[in-house]
Amino acid sequence: AKLRLSFEAPPIALLVEKAGGATSCDGKCVSALDVQITGIDQRTQVCMGSRTEVARFEHFMYGKASDRLLVEGGVQPAMAAMTGEKVAMFSTTAVKLQLGTTLEEFMKAAVPDPKLRTIMSTLAESGRTIDHKVKTASCGGTACTNVFGDEQLAVDMLADKVLFEGLKHCGVCEIACSEENPVPLEMGGQGYSVCFDPLDGSSIVDTNFSVGTIFGVWPGNKIIGTTGRDLVASGIIVYGPRTIFCVAFRGIPGTMDFMLQDDGAWHLVKVTTKIGEGKLFSPGNLRCTYDNPEYLKLISYYNNEQYTLRYTGGMVPDVYQLLIKERGVFTNVISPTTKAKLRLSFEVAPIALLIENAGGASSCDGKSVSALDVQITGIDQRTQVCFGNITEVARFEHFMYGGVSSRIASQLTGEQLAKATAPSSSSKLITEAPAPEPAFQPPMWAAKPAPQISAKIGDSLEEVLALATPDLKLRRLMTTMADSCRAISHKVKTAATTGTAATNVFGDEQLAVDMLADKVLFEGLQHCDVCEIACSEENPVPLEMGGQGYSVCFDPLDGSSIVDTNFSVGTIFGVWPGNKIIGTTGRDLAASGICVYGPRTTLCIAFKDYPGTHDFLLGDDGKWTYTKVITHIGEGKMFAPGNLRCTLDNPEYEKLIAYYVREQYTLRYTGGMVPDVYQMFIKEKGVFTNVISPSTKAKLRLSFDGRP
Repeated sequence: AKLRLSFEAPPIALLVEKAGGATSCDGKCVSALDVQITGIDQRTQVCMGSRTEVARFEHFMYGKASDRLLVEGGVQPAMAAMTGEKVAMFSTTAVKLQLGTTLEEFMKAAVPDPKLRTIMSTLAESGRTIDHKVKTASCGGTACTNVFGDEQLAVDMLADKVLFEGLKHCGVCEIACSEENPVPLEMGGQGYSVCFDPLDGSSIVDTNFSVGTIFGVWPGNKIIGTTGRDLVASGIIVYGPRTIFCVAFRGIPGTMDFMLQDDGAWHLVKVTTKIGEGKLFSPGNLRCTYDNPEYLKLISYYNNEQYTLRYTGGMVPDVYQLLIKERGVFTNVISPTTKAKLRLSFEVAPIALLIENAGGASSCDGKSVSALDVQITGIDQRTQVCFGNITEVARFEHFMYGGVSSRIASQLTGEQLAKATAPSSSSKLITEAPAPEPAFQPPMWAAKPAPQISAKIGDSLEEVLALATPDLKLRRLMTTMADSCRAISHKVKTAATTGTAATNVFGDEQLAVDMLADKVLFEGLQHCDVCEIACSEENPVPLEMGGQGYSVCFDPLDGSSIVDTNFSVGTIFGVWPGNKIIGTTGRDLAASGICVYGPRTTLCIAFKDYPGTHDFLLGDDGKWTYTKVITHIGEGKMFAPGNLRCTLDNPEYEKLIAYYVREQYTLRYTGGMVPDVYQMFIKEKGVFTNVISPSTKAKLRLSFDGRP
């Protein structure tokens, strides 16, 4: 088990249960709020989500839904129709560049064409503006849809407008075309044409997952009839905890990452020239496994060989992680019932230049050709694709089409080719595990009246705290945590994210930004005068803070292993009365919260004696504004499966995951507990699971993760 009880499970459990969801913890079918903390490093397994999904989890994992869960939902256990015995658990770089170089300095040295420099600078400036729009703009759906039928969000259209305006005024753009407005428009300049997706991943921007802009730059005024080989440059702009401008130029080896600094300048932070082997997979269109047997076998291979799953549902972050981790594979295919979604001119060709310049490969259009070689015959032309390490692309072709193309095979050694075409150590399919008997029947939950929430959307944090609790000390402590999270948000945006030599006492690798966050939180608690004891996942020895009133357990930066990829990460905290944590349960929590550091910074809190889970957005003025209250997590097919490799030796978990895939649940799993749970509050549906097996220990800490 990986999740720590005091740092993670109970604090998040209070958020989930206050939002109308449920939890099942510790392999005992008990609420994560009811597990006693017997040690600071106590770890556990957990499921959190809608009551029906948690009941399904217990049914699959332990043979039946617990009486506790049924009674809480107003169902008599005898009426649940879920009988059965309980089952036991078990570069050298080719480009010599100095890190820290500005984008302008780089282009002046490497890009001789002043018009190309101008258009790239324009796109970077537009990205800087969009970054601010994403942080503060509306993320609610509008009545608009684009001509392709995709729902548009307000922030989509803002990004679209910013890019068109920049290109119109730069003087060197002839034609521009957007995924949201796919009619080529004359921009009045001379030199280049641009296709762009202004905000790829807009369907997940409300969950505060990382999203991004994709663009490709072609010479002249022609896009139809060209291929990706004609691109002179392409890039993605990643809007996450940090803002990254990742670009590639035809004829210049490598893919270059520039990070946006506080002064508005872009500074070079990484050059990628190799995407090596490594077991990391990002499977788009997972529901294709339902009627694409080749894709089912490929996904099953990844699972059987214990690849690490990371899939946010946004193409920009899912591909960008391959460049940062310098390993892995991204796939997005079609089936008889699932059409191609990715557009060649707006997404696939520009990203192919990034990947292939970085030493990776692509296989596109179901024809085993490079995505750079597919001719654009229409602006809305769509395709399927695989990006990644060349051995992984060979494996993709082998599974999907029965053989490796000569184009890819010629770039591999005999050993690499043999490895790419070798069978899995197991022929087990990820969907083949049968559902348990008897079949799960969702209980008919008793209707509950909607809780009365006195706080109003738009209120300040201070106004909501005054309504949520009369205790001035608790208000003071929650304000301190919010202030600390504001400071951490800035640290995450600008601090180093490379690994250090340090590890915490649990053996987890610490990053520089972890320790900065840890320091900020301890300093805030030491000076607030209402904290007696504080304990951190990075420094898990309870320390006296000198105040009186409450004690706090926190995970300063949950998801630190993915912070380098610019995925969303977060802080988790739980607040207990007095100076006692050991011997308590999550029921003793006075409050808990998570702070999500993504394109926006959002604070999500719950109180023991006030209904609902409450969401706040950090504004430019440094103030927190009340944006959402969650009192119901309903049914909906979305799943975030932690510890997926447990399916290899935990047959109950194997059956549960097989059910999710067979039933075409939407996969959204970043590998960070904060964003993976937070999406359930925003979408008001779904399920998060993290279990153990004989070969995989519990990771979540009860006091730091599970209970809060």
